[in-house]
Amino acid sequence: MSVYGTEPVAGPEGLTYAALLVRAERSDVLAALTRERFSGWVGPQDDGWVVAVPEHARGHVAAHRRRVDDLAAVVAQDLTTVAVAVLVQRDRLLRLWASDGVVPVTDYVSDAHVAYPHDDEAYGTECLEGVRGLATLAGHPEAADDLTALLAEELGESESESERLMAVCRLLGWPQWLVAVDSLPRRVPGGPGAEAFTRLRAGRTGVGGLLAARAAAVVRRSE
Repeated sequence: MSVYGTEPVAGPEGLTYAALLVRAERSDVLAALTRERFSGWVGPQDDGWVVAVPEHARGHVAAHRRRVDDLAAVVAQDLTTVAVAVLVQRDRLLRLWASDGVVPVTDYVSDAHVAYPHDDEAYGTECLEGVRGLATLAGHPEAADDLTALLAEELGESESESERLMAVCRLLGWPQWLVAVDSLPRRVPGGPGAEAFTRLRAGRTGVGGLLAARAAAVVRRSE
C-alpha cells in the first residue's frame, strides 16, 4: 500500500489533484479501469495518451483499496503499456510514478521531507531515480537532461508544483490541461468539455454506478 504522507503540507493552501496517463487506445483503457472498479473520469485520447482523473486524489481510487500509483502499475501490466500516475498535493508536492508493463521505471517526489515527514533519512537526491527513463517512456528521450534539471529544482516562494507540472507536460508532450483537472465535473479550462469524459463510479456508469459507489464507500478512504 502506498503512503503519501499524512502531515499538512507547508505553505499557502493550493490545489490538490491526481491523474493517470495511459498510452493506449481509449477503449482499452476504459475496459481496464472498469475491471479495476475505478471511480473518477476518463477523458478522450489526446496525442496518444488517455487521462483518467480519480474522484479522490489522495484516497482509494479503485478496487482492493488501490491508490492512483497502485492503479498505474496494475493498468500498465494489464495492457502491457506505459502508465504514469501524477499527484499534486496543495501545490507544494509533486509525485510521479511510471511503469512500463510489469517494470516500474519512475518514483519521483519533489520534496521527500514533505512526502515522508517522519523519515529523517529522506533525501531529495534519491528521488530523481528513473526520471531519465520517464522521458524515454514518453517518447521524448531528447528531453531527459531538461526534465532531470527541471525536477531537481527547488521551488521558490512564489512558485507552485502546478507550474512545474505544466513545464513537464510541455517537455513530454502530455496534455497541458492536466493541471486543471480539479475543475471536474465542470469543464476543464483549456481542455475537453465535461461531456467528453466518461464518469465511472466503482467501474460502472449511470444509476448502477451510483449504487456501486455507495457500496464501495464503505471500504474506500477519500484521503
